[in-house]
Amino acid sequence: IISYVNTIQLKKQHMVKLPVIVANQRTQEDVINAALKMRYQLECYAREEQEKGGSYIRPIVLFQAEPKGKEDSTTFEKIKQTLLGLPGISEEEIKIKTANINELKNIDLSAPDCPVRYIITINALKEGWDCPFAYILATLANKSSVVDVTQILGRVLRMPDVRRQKIEYLNMSYVFTASNQFKKTLDSVVAGSNQAGFSKND
Repeated sequence: IISYVNTIQLKKQHMVKLPVIVANQRTQEDVINAALKMRYQLECYAREEQEKGGSYIRPIVLFQAEPKGKEDSTTFEKIKQTLLGLPGISEEEIKIKTANINELKNIDLSAPDCPVRYIITINALKEGWDCPFAYILATLANKSSVVDVTQILGRVLRMPDVRRQKIEYLNMSYVFTASNQFKKTLDSVVAGSNQAGFSKND
């Protein structure tokens, strides 16, 4: 261990988006719709903030797909096709990052001319990957490992420009899931986060 930074310091330095808002949806389709609606609202807020002198922010949704195997599994290909079937979403806005596919290579996600608004992964976005513009985690996978959930959740916590935004919605992170297993695991993650220094309000 080179250094240790506790959660209180992270909060004081505005390095993390808190609180984390978690909503358990009825179906996977509801998860996708809720994530898209939230992302659109956040982008409207981001434009409003920028017009008032704030920094550039382009909110991104991280879709966590299920691994291939089951016939009815929601794979990254299915999520991509679902997104492309919706009005207003172009192929250049969608990127896939798995163990075998890396469409994020050499892309600066923070650049104003970058069109990416949706990233689909399975479990490739773990430690060492973060993007301040990632605001929403929409998980369609039945993740039960506390480590897996903690790591994927951590990908949406980094605060853009390490400073609070004037519009409060841009200071929070959002999780949408339709998995009872994920919800059960998330409860354990919350308990662990509380022990690490995050409050129940976070």
